[in-house]
Amino acid sequence: MDNITRIAAAANPPSYQEATRHLDWVELIAPYVPIREYARLCLVNRRFYRHLAPRLWNDPLATASTGRPASRDIDLEWFYRFMEHMQHVRQTTRHLVTCLDLRAVEVGTSELSLYSLSRSFSAYLRMVRVTFPQLRCILLNRHWDVEADDLAVATTPGSNAEGPLMLSIPQCQVKVPTVFFSSPYLCQLVYLDMSGMAGSLRKSLEQRTFGPERYPDLRILKVGAREMGDSTAALLARRFKQQLWSLDLSKNELTDAVLDDLHICAFAAGSLRTARHFDVEGRFEIIGNQRTPLFGLIRESQWSATFNHPDRYLVDAPDYTRSVADTAPEHVRTRSNGQEQIQHDSEDEIRKLLSGSIRGPPPDREYVRALDVCQSHNGLTHLYLNGNSLTASGLVRLIMSSPGQLQRLECDSVVYDMHEAAKPEWLSSNMVVSGLLGAAHVFRPVLSSNLQVLRIHHSLVTQLLSLKPREEGGNGWGLSSMENLWLAEMFLLPRAEMAYPQAFVPDMNPRLRVLILSHIPRWSTGPLIDKLINLLKLASMQERAIQDLSQSRRGPFTVSGLRHIRLEFDYDCREELLMGDSQGDDEEEKETANSSEELAAKNFSFFDESRFMDFSFDSSEVSSPNINTATAINTDTTPLASGAGPAADDHRAVLDNNRSQNERHAPSSSSTLLHLPRTGDTSELTLNGGNEDESARLTTGPQQQQEQQQQTVLPNDATLSVADSSTASWNGTEYTVWAGPPPSPPPIYSTEDTPQQHEHQRQQQKLSPAVKAYMHNILDERLCTDARPASPCHVLAGVPEGEFVWSAAWQAIVTRGDNSVRKPKKRELLNGMRDVVEEIKAFRRGTRARYEEALKRARQNGEEVKLGEPHFYYRGLLQVVTALR
Repeated sequence: MDNITRIAAAANPPSYQEATRHLDWVELIAPYVPIREYARLCLVNRRFYRHLAPRLWNDPLATASTGRPASRDIDLEWFYRFMEHMQHVRQTTRHLVTCLDLRAVEVGTSELSLYSLSRSFSAYLRMVRVTFPQLRCILLNRHWDVEADDLAVATTPGSNAEGPLMLSIPQCQVKVPTVFFSSPYLCQLVYLDMSGMAGSLRKSLEQRTFGPERYPDLRILKVGAREMGDSTAALLARRFKQQLWSLDLSKNELTDAVLDDLHICAFAAGSLRTARHFDVEGRFEIIGNQRTPLFGLIRESQWSATFNHPDRYLVDAPDYTRSVADTAPEHVRTRSNGQEQIQHDSEDEIRKLLSGSIRGPPPDREYVRALDVCQSHNGLTHLYLNGNSLTASGLVRLIMSSPGQLQRLECDSVVYDMHEAAKPEWLSSNMVVSGLLGAAHVFRPVLSSNLQVLRIHHSLVTQLLSLKPREEGGNGWGLSSMENLWLAEMFLLPRAEMAYPQAFVPDMNPRLRVLILSHIPRWSTGPLIDKLINLLKLASMQERAIQDLSQSRRGPFTVSGLRHIRLEFDYDCREELLMGDSQGDDEEEKETANSSEELAAKNFSFFDESRFMDFSFDSSEVSSPNINTATAINTDTTPLASGAGPAADDHRAVLDNNRSQNERHAPSSSSTLLHLPRTGDTSELTLNGGNEDESARLTTGPQQQQEQQQQTVLPNDATLSVADSSTASWNGTEYTVWAGPPPSPPPIYSTEDTPQQHEHQRQQQKLSPAVKAYMHNILDERLCTDARPASPCHVLAGVPEGEFVWSAAWQAIVTRGDNSVRKPKKRELLNGMRDVVEEIKAFRRGTRARYEEALKRARQNGEEVKLGEPHFYYRGLLQVVTALR
């Protein structure tokens, strides 16, 4: 099926009136006539006037801006004279104006307006409601010269004035008065944008002057950058409930405390998740009798865990019912079939829907009221949370608790969850660690079936955390931004790949059309570049797979796949390094020469040695000076290789459901937690003779770590293990938390190895580095909190499917265990880091050149060029955006 047929099939069919109405030939030629000719054609006769005048006066400021450079605004003098002239125009002509877009009018005070016309911008704003009684859209952006009283008067209803449907007044730098919300002129609003304005909404919400009673038709609300706290946002969600389908809360002061109110009030009670697509997507199940999705897990099918089902690119089949009465009502949101276009909520798109385009007449008001944009969607489908203080676990909790109806989600930065006991000493309290690790599964269709546009922190794909100071200009230990990038990539990234080996790839959700990655570092030593290039290659391979399914005109309908990738880079921080103090390499070489003897004995660390020696225990917990603390804590610093896990075939450890509870989990009593022989009154603890490769696992679980004062001696061939389980409770229900594989049996001293010892050694070798690090972390009782079901990322890292893990202990794998952290040398930053943007551009040029060569050969042979391998050219829209300082 060709593209034209597919587009026609996906488009909304015309109404009966539109399909049967006889078009006048003037209507047919009107879109092709230059706008500057409309005024003269309206003078020909009434017929021309009837068809062309609504197009000319629909949006007069946009018509006047036609042909003007985009960078040039409309002069204030012209606008003032236009408003004066409109007082003498016929009323029937003024009724044709449905949109007043003041965004193109220059901001500032004009001398002509003050001395010649003796009126200000606000004075003319008062005249709008009377001059243009049929206005539907008012766009007033960035005008700081608007006064609060004039804004309130401007929204007072005039004679025969119908209220607007759209009002956009962001960044006007005026405090919205209370009477503004109580104006009957605004009661029919569908779109309201008040972002970046002074004043709080709390008083208006509490007094019920701003709420569903006065704004029953409001569907899109943008209140970003309002210094809104959790209590005000929660009150907003409770007041409007499920009336809104688009809500923008970006750049406020929100935390995870507001997410529960959003879940309870702003989302529908029913869920769109179904088990009918189990083979392709898997199935989401709630564990036990818990009623919260936080205690849910994904049951994988044979193909869903590896995203390779042959039907993953096909759209959903239509729903059939036995009778018409069983069909869901139109206003009830259902699961998208994968081909439906997302409902846009931008101001330009809403303006076109409500008032029409420049070359088209405005639609009837009754027709506009019947549009999908003016209807309730049974809860939020578009949610913007950029620039807040949400945590990664909070965002995951919000998505899992939602019914799966989100179509657009934006959250450009989240705080990486880190327990206080897991913070390394080299990380200053002034630094913030941002990133989203181990959460790729929540964006799969099994949980987010309707998701089409996603703006998220780049770590979802790159697994690279961001280190930034809390305050602009403050930077902890005096490290530059380049040094923070180097530390995150050299020390945090390998452990992040070990703990969270699953990153987001396009085939995880073929329904996703737009992926925006934010806060990408501009410089990298190499891994970040490789991950971004791999994303483009996988997107190209997805195009090839969809192309193979769509070769025949009678082939099945397929999803569009990932068609737009936008990479948003941070500002170039290399200039800071070049402009900084460059005493530099001479001092570094001098320091290295003076400490050469120390470097021969032990590893050098930029920071004080005491900051890295002990991450798991307090100094009071270790009484023997003979303990090799570094060996005990640093379980493994090597990154987990791709595909590593308990099972190399499907990356899952499947438990036997027929096993008894006693076989799966050992009781957490002190008699079973200690599996070490007593050899006397010695108080020394040794760990495999200091050999880290022999799985240095401790014997005491977190419940007994402070209670057990006596320590034991182990033979060199013994291994240490924690208890295989511990318990936690939620809402009075107890459940078992996985703490590692079953403990080893007591060693039997003999000259020959027993089968039990062989089996135990085999199990020790199968343990992944992530599981070993997790078992070390749970020895710290403080990290045994926040129990969660094992996610697909945990299963891939070695946790048995269906188990619970201590989330705080698992997250600490990324920040604990690496004692070799040091400050980078300046030459490492200048010579070892590459410009990510330039590397992406070079890759793009190379793939395009290979694609054009393949296209030329295909045309010569009369064939269709194949996408994907070997040229890997991505034909979708790729945007690279760099931020300015």
